[in-house]
Amino acid sequence: MVKPEFNPSVSDTDYLAIQRFMYYEALLLDERAYLDWFCLLTDDIRYKITTQVARAAEDGTTRVAIIDEDMQALKMRVDQISNPKLTHAENPPTLTRRLISNIQVSSGNLTNIYTVKSNLLLYENRADNLNGSVQAGKREDFLIKIDRSFRIAQRTVDLDQTVLSNSTLSLLL
Repeated sequence: MVKPEFNPSVSDTDYLAIQRFMYYEALLLDERAYLDWFCLLTDDIRYKITTQVARAAEDGTTRVAIIDEDMQALKMRVDQISNPKLTHAENPPTLTRRLISNIQVSSGNLTNIYTVKSNLLLYENRADNLNGSVQAGKREDFLIKIDRSFRIAQRTVDLDQTVLSNSTLSLLL
């Protein structure tokens, strides 16, 4: 897939539609409507989550992918977390709240393909942890406009944590 360059000249109409799409997607995930969320993906989706390796500042930053999935892998994970009989990690389900902010949209020279950069803050609470935990990071999505809606063609989440505290990899970011 050709990645568009950053060009903030996206129309206000497209920006608002993309912003609403991002908020709607977060709502689906918070409500555990995983099958509905899955319908927002393209067939060639690439879904990647990285964490930063703790190193001395003079050594520079290194990121490691903890999840790197395609459509088939995501389908298996969505099927599993959608059915409480198939997973013990999400039974009872984790309570979550996703906050999406600092949304920047660009389209470059390509029509109907958008780069969307945003910040993510995910609060999660499990029955066995009264304090809950927070995951923070930045996301970069590539959206394709199909008819009057959008589909996610690629997502990369760069978490700010070096260690995932009280988190299961079953959560979708």
